[in-house]
Amino acid sequence: MKVAITGAGEQHQRGIGAVLTGSKINTGNFVGNDGTKAGWGSSISIDQKLVSMIGQTRVPSLQLGVNARERDVSGCVSYAGADQPLLPQNDPRVTFRNLFTESGGPVDELERIRRRRASVLDAVLGQITQLKTRVGAEQSKRLDAHFTKVRDLEQRLTSLPPGTCPAPSEPSTIAFETEAAMPEVARLQIELMVLAFQCDLTRIATIMFSDAKNHIALPFLNINSDVHNLTHLSDPQVGTRDTWQAQQFASIVEKLNRNLDADGSTMLQNSLLLWGSDVSQGNTHSHDNMPFVVAGHATGWRMGRYVRFGGLNHNNLLVSMLQGFGGTANTFGDPAFCTGPLSGLT
Repeated sequence: MKVAITGAGEQHQRGIGAVLTGSKINTGNFVGNDGTKAGWGSSISIDQKLVSMIGQTRVPSLQLGVNARERDVSGCVSYAGADQPLLPQNDPRVTFRNLFTESGGPVDELERIRRRRASVLDAVLGQITQLKTRVGAEQSKRLDAHFTKVRDLEQRLTSLPPGTCPAPSEPSTIAFETEAAMPEVARLQIELMVLAFQCDLTRIATIMFSDAKNHIALPFLNINSDVHNLTHLSDPQVGTRDTWQAQQFASIVEKLNRNLDADGSTMLQNSLLLWGSDVSQGNTHSHDNMPFVVAGHATGWRMGRYVRFGGLNHNNLLVSMLQGFGGTANTFGDPAFCTGPLSGLT
C-alpha cells in the first residue's frame, strides 16, 4: 500500500485513510498516536464508487462499527469524496431504526418492495396490452415475447424464497460503547447488515472493528491490556484477537452462503467481501505485503487460494473490484499508485 507510506499523518492514519480510497489523506488537525496531525481522506472510497453502480436502494449504503470510537480519520474507512467522511454507526438500535422503521413504527420492508415493484410492472403490462390493439400480427408476437419476459421478471422479483426477509425485532438497549459488549454488538450489526441485504434495503456496507488507534482491551478474550501496544510487542494475545476477528468475517460468509437471493442462488454467490487493515504488521507499521481476504463470487474471481502479487499496488485490487462490478475505469484512487487490474483473479 505504497500510497500510505508518505504524506500527511502517521502510519495508522495514512493506512486507514487509504485502504478503500487508494489515496493519500489530507492535512488537518487530527492528532495521531505519535502526535502527528492529519485530515480526512482525499477521495471517494471504493464502496461509495460502487453505490452509483449497484446501490440504487432506499439506503444507499451502510457504515457500521463495533467500538469504532474515534470520530476522525482514524475511525473512518468510507468516503463520499474528499473531506466527506461517512462515519460508522456503533449502536445496533440506531442501525435497526435507520433500516426498519418509518415514522417511528416498524414496517414490512419486503411487502413495501413488492408493492412498489408490482405497481411498476402492472403499468408496463397494461401499456403492452393497449399497444397490441394497434399493431400488426408480427409486432404483436414481439410484444407477447416481451410480455413473457416482463412477467418472468415480476415473478422473480416478487416471489422471493420463504423467509428471505423475515420481520426483525428491535435490539434491546446495549452498552455499545464498552469493550465487554463488542461480541454482542458485532453479532447484532452483522445480523442487521445481512438482513438489510436480504430485504434489498441496501447492497453495500462497511463494518469497522475498533479504529486505527486501537487503544482498547478485549476483556471477553481475557485481553486486558492495550491492544495497540500488544501489537508493538508481537504478543501472542494478538493472535487471539485476530482469530476472533476472523470468526466475525467467517460468520458473514456463512450467513450469506446460507440465505437465498431473489434468483434462487445463495447471497454469497452474488456478493464480494473484502477484509483488510490499516497496516500489515503492527510492530513495524509496515504497508508492505498487505494481507487482504476476499470471499464471494459476484465478480467471478476464483476463490480458495492464497495468492501473492509480487509487490503490486493495492490500488490494483481496488480497480479490479470496480471492473468486477462492471466499471470501465483502468485506475482507482491515486493513478500514480495504480497500474491497472490484477491478472489471474478469474
